[in-house]
Amino acid sequence: MPGRLRLACIGGFLGSGKTTMMINLGRRLVEKHGRRVAIITNDQGDVLVDSKVVRDFGFEYAEVLHGCFCCRFPEFITSVHEIMAKLHPDVVLAEPVGSCTDLLATVYAPLRRYYSGEITLAPYTVLVDASTVLRYHRKYDLLSPKDPLGSLLSWQIKEAEIIAINKVDLVSAENLAEVENLVRRLNSEAEVLRTSAKTGYNLDVLTDMLLSREHKPRPTIEVDYDTYGTAEAKLGWFNGSWKLSSKHKLKLENLISDLVLETAKRIEDLGGLVVHLKVSFWTGEGSAKASYVLTEESVDFTGTVPPPSDEVEVIMNIRALLGPEAITDCVKKALEAVALKYDAEYSGWVASSFKPSYPKPYYRLPQT
Repeated sequence: MPGRLRLACIGGFLGSGKTTMMINLGRRLVEKHGRRVAIITNDQGDVLVDSKVVRDFGFEYAEVLHGCFCCRFPEFITSVHEIMAKLHPDVVLAEPVGSCTDLLATVYAPLRRYYSGEITLAPYTVLVDASTVLRYHRKYDLLSPKDPLGSLLSWQIKEAEIIAINKVDLVSAENLAEVENLVRRLNSEAEVLRTSAKTGYNLDVLTDMLLSREHKPRPTIEVDYDTYGTAEAKLGWFNGSWKLSSKHKLKLENLISDLVLETAKRIEDLGGLVVHLKVSFWTGEGSAKASYVLTEESVDFTGTVPPPSDEVEVIMNIRALLGPEAITDCVKKALEAVALKYDAEYSGWVASSFKPSYPKPYYRLPQT
């Protein structure tokens, strides 16, 4: 229906590349299709790397904080309405928290029931990280999970209308075939598309799908909320910000890489596992983002790293299988070690760490 806002939720587990995907889909919508685009970011905390990155790429955005869209539905729809009134966008791309599931019953169904006159829904898209999903499958058996975290990943894939297997540039053809077989066994009804948000592979195809197709209600998957809550509670969340300064120019790619890797090593030395670590950093001459997923040995950068500078601002978000207080201690010690290595000082330390609360959606409207 002409005049209605088109809303597309881009879900998927922590570290699957949702923010990069939304930015590059947004660019295509603007540059190739002439659409006005806004983005809604979402987090359990209140210091978001993703919001800074979205803003740096030139998109208007809103935030839903301290819980997922499902548990904060009133705040979510308020954000949508505020964006509509202020910007009159054609498309809103919305990124739910990476540890969230059951979106069809708790977000899409309420939007259809109460807001269909003003919002049309694109198919619910879930990203699957081709570089990590097989490791999760070996650890948790996603086809028949006994561990709560495995159940969470499995539910996310099962409720997708479009499964975008992302980061295909990072895996072999053999592994990619295995990933595709796995997701098709988990969800035989979804359309499966191989993509790379970073290289742009198949993003034009996905953009066309989100513009031309509409969400079709389907039977709601069965989600055990006690298992779901246990899965989220296994993850410690850390959000922090600070400034690093020195009397000499700091090579930022080296500095940030060392900070990320030192933090991850300290977490893993305590028996933890980094599920997703991301950093936004900026100077007066530019900004960039660094990411680290699972136990990769390298740090991935998005954007152009600013030239050497004697001062850099940093925001760090971590989701890890470790207690939140221990994660904070690891970050603080890593920051101290890296500052010493680079003859730098840090200031303005602000940090919070926690475990997500039990999921209590504002609405849950199962479909039969």
